[in-house]
This record gives sequence, C-alpha cells and structure tokens, in this order.
Amino acid sequence: GWVVTAQFSPDGKQVLTASEDGTARLWDVPAIMSPMTAEDVLLLADLAEATAGVTLQKSGETEIFSALSLEQVNQMRRKIAARFPESASALTPLQRCLQWSVLDPRTRSLSPFSKHTVSPWVEERIKAGTLDGLRAAILMDPANMRLAAHFGRCLAGYALDKRTDPAEARRDRAEADFQTRRALQLTPENNEIKTLRDEVVRLLQLTSQ
Repeated sequence: GWVVTAQFSPDGKQVLTASEDGTARLWDVPAIMSPMTAEDVLLLADLAEATAGVTLQKSGETEIFSALSLEQVNQMRRKIAARFPESASALTPLQRCLQWSVLDPRTRSLSPFSKHTVSPWVEERIKAGTLDGLRAAILMDPANMRLAAHFGRCLAGYALDKRTDPAEARRDRAEADFQTRRALQLTPENNEIKTLRDEVVRLLQLTSQ
C-alpha cells in the first residue's frame, strides 16, 4: 500500500515506513556518495532561505535575520531553475533535489526520486476515500479545492461516528465545515464540490451554506 508516514533511525541508516494497508516495513538507507560543487552548496543555502523566507546576515559578532521579499524569494528560485532545467539529466542526488524543489508542485513527482506525479496520486486518494489517505493528499496538494471538499466530507462522517471521541468529533465537525465551505467559496462553479458541501450541511445539520 501507499506509505503514509516514515521515521528514520537515530543513525540515519534505516527508515521505518507505515502504509495505508496497515503494514510496516524497515528499509536500509544506502549511502550515497556524490561530489558537491561549491555552487551547489550555495544554491542549497539559497533554497533554505527562500523556503524559510528569511536570510541570515552577520554584523560583527551579531547574527541578524532579515525577511525576504516575494521578489527576492522568486529570484532565488529562478536561479535554481535556470541551473537545473526540467530537461537536465545525469544529476547528482543533491542537484536532483534542488531541481525538484522549484518545479510546479501540481505536476512534479511526489519526491525527487519518485516516478509518481502528484495529480494521479491525489486522484487515487480521493477514490479510496480514507481519512489518512485524504489527509496525506492535502499535505501534497493543499490548493486542490476538490480534494479539500472530499476531505471535509470524510471528516463529517467521522464526526458522526459514535465510536469517535467527543472532543475529536467536535474538531472533525469544525474542520469538515471549514474545508467544504472554503472549497465552495473558492470554486462556486464546481458542482461536485457543491454536492459535497450540501451533504456536509445536511449531515451536520449546519444552518448556513
């Protein structure tokens, strides 16, 4: 089954994965030795700053964090994209990670070394309709409002399950309302999302759309 969580061992030599089908596996992590150029290391530092939205500058003995503007962040990402275009091949693992980091999240693979792209994987999670699968998909494609609506509908079902802890049921209810309401507000023309929102309103006996 699809892996939903992973945890490295303290020494980084093994990783434990848990899958949707309830199985767990222990994997050996191969040691990857590849040359790193000074330019690659500097680009990695740029990527870290662009991801965090801040840059670290030294003034004497003092280290100062400064917020980056959106244009500065985009400039850093464009520099990496220019160095490693999507057509580039024979990349080192670090270069592949740098390349992957600036690709369109909607069309790139699930990870730098995966052959699976996000969209088909998300569609499989929607079709399966499990809470863990939909939650994992939300992390990969948070801007997908159709996915958000399906996630909200699934949460509504869990909120009504008598086996669900009351406090958890209240959280599920609130999030189901939020996810489906936001999805409909952002994509009001989508009939599938409207249907899912209507189901949540009916199931949870909400007073407004």
